[in-house]
Amino acid sequence: MDSESTNLFTFRQGPQAFQPVLITESNNQLDSESEALRCAGSRLQQPKADPEEAAEPKPADDAGGMDVGMNSEERDLRENILAKAPLRLYDCELEVLKDQQTYLQETGHTIPPYLVVSQVWGEIRHRMILPTVKWPVSISDPAKWDMILACCKADKKAKWIWMDAICINQSNSPEADEEKAVEIPKMNHYYRGAIACLVVPNDYLHFPSAHAQLVDLACNIMDADASVQDNALRIWESIAVLDTVIGDEWFWRVWTYQEFLLPRKHILLDGQELRVDLLRRLLDWYHKILRNGSLKKPQGVIDYDFIHPGKELVISAPRNWQTRNLRSQMKEELERNGHVNLISLIWQTSHKQSTYPVDRLLGLYGLLSDKDKVPINPSEISDRSSSTTVLESMWARTIAKAITSGRVWPLLHDSPEPNAVEGRHWMPHITAPTLWNERFPGAALAGLYPETIHHHNQVDMKIMNNGLHIAVRFVGCVMGTSTNIGDGGGEMNKIIACTWFLTANGCNTDPIIQQLQHGLATSDMVAPEEIQGSQEALSAALHTSSIHDCFELMGEMAFARKLTYGHETTGWNKRVLCFEIEGYRIPFVVLAWIHCSSPPKMGDCWIVDVTSEPAQTVHRWIVVNKVGPKTFRKIGTVRAWQPVSAMINQSYVPIILD
Repeated sequence: MDSESTNLFTFRQGPQAFQPVLITESNNQLDSESEALRCAGSRLQQPKADPEEAAEPKPADDAGGMDVGMNSEERDLRENILAKAPLRLYDCELEVLKDQQTYLQETGHTIPPYLVVSQVWGEIRHRMILPTVKWPVSISDPAKWDMILACCKADKKAKWIWMDAICINQSNSPEADEEKAVEIPKMNHYYRGAIACLVVPNDYLHFPSAHAQLVDLACNIMDADASVQDNALRIWESIAVLDTVIGDEWFWRVWTYQEFLLPRKHILLDGQELRVDLLRRLLDWYHKILRNGSLKKPQGVIDYDFIHPGKELVISAPRNWQTRNLRSQMKEELERNGHVNLISLIWQTSHKQSTYPVDRLLGLYGLLSDKDKVPINPSEISDRSSSTTVLESMWARTIAKAITSGRVWPLLHDSPEPNAVEGRHWMPHITAPTLWNERFPGAALAGLYPETIHHHNQVDMKIMNNGLHIAVRFVGCVMGTSTNIGDGGGEMNKIIACTWFLTANGCNTDPIIQQLQHGLATSDMVAPEEIQGSQEALSAALHTSSIHDCFELMGEMAFARKLTYGHETTGWNKRVLCFEIEGYRIPFVVLAWIHCSSPPKMGDCWIVDVTSEPAQTVHRWIVVNKVGPKTFRKIGTVRAWQPVSAMINQSYVPIILD
């Protein structure tokens, strides 16, 4: 291996001795003088009164004497209806707002069919005064409201609608804040209970026609497997149409994300169904035909400064063309479980916008399970500042609730906050600061591992002022690391070079080779029928007798390019790590996510299992630097490798994650 390649990797002489301290009844609390976690300057407590109980309006308590003569089953049914019934609905025929008791009496105490309206508020230029609505309705253009009403009245499409600006008290008062604190967690019922969601994009006048053009393109060319070359002109010119549609603010707001996931169906103002799934497939299709060279720029057409046919980075649009924005995994999880896990939502919405920082959490509440929610205080609703203080306080309570219940998902994702206060580096960040380069939005959350959501640690976990006190199993000591590795085929060659070098020097590289093979299996540049052959060829290349032969085979198979689009092999902040397990002479090699601001400290860097699950069932470990006698700081994560799990010491060691 040449000197330049050798410089990619750094070794130390050998692992530093570490004496495990087994947990006993007398030492399971590491620091008896530590104080309990304080959030926003005060001790974490359950609120004196549940805001939902304190602020719950009672619009239908007697509902015309519904309780009279009811048996327990009927009473439970009634309570279930009231729990899911919107507090108010707007009657489009009479153009009046009706409270829950009034409309339930009119409908025989059943929730009537209603449309839920999802709109981008936009720049507020008008405050409409509507009869029977006691607060001004903020809106960018009154014509938008006229079109909403016209759509609902057309062919008697909907008598009833629910729209947040009209059906939730928007006045500037403590009563309004209390109402919002109750209503926000209920929005999942409102959106899921609607017959459809009426989507009113920011560009509501032109969006429907542009969307119709894309539906026609998808049906008649993409799904029909029509020749890309024969239809190149139309496909190329449709790039501008797609960019306009997916660039609409409706796709880029935190609040509208739950309005995308929760309803069973979405319609536009002209009555056509909004096909988000089709838009996502169009994005994937454009990425694919630009990467493989099927689509080339026709002569005499407009040039797009963000489209680069044939290049590795074929699309460089800052946000619009991020395919994750429209992916349906979250919707599938919602339909399967009734909720979406919190860390996935934070990652998915890290690039979305909100007017106020606290909305980053409030706007997701309709998607969360009860175990992920914390009570919303009316004071948090009323915070309309640009400060992140309220958001961070609410986030700290959310993470504390997860940790104190034994769930360790906050530790198993790639979202550290290197600038956190002492004792809080372990906590995943919520404000998503720019951690290295603004050109790569969301990259701080590049690693998301849903398979770890159900991992627990039932041994001992406490949140104290000096950090998270937790019992862990030490997997191994890091004895070598590559330089920080970025994204792209050129950077992928560094991973390949390190892997070949460590294989040639007698290390066990099975873990990293399996990671790279998984990358091929998940890359959209590898056809399903080619996966097994590609994986075998990759392993063979990494076991060749010379680095020259390795790269020759890699080049023939275009592995660097293919791996660039694979799961866990793409993205920034990767390092090849070589670690040693106590009692085993041959070191193991893995590909880890390590934050660029926190390189491994040779001699004081460890791979740790933070769960109490059976070792063979653990999906992910964390990487930590030792920063004190019993204190460690998380710097990244790495995929667990099952054969190693059987080798590690199963004793639990109490440490502090700062």
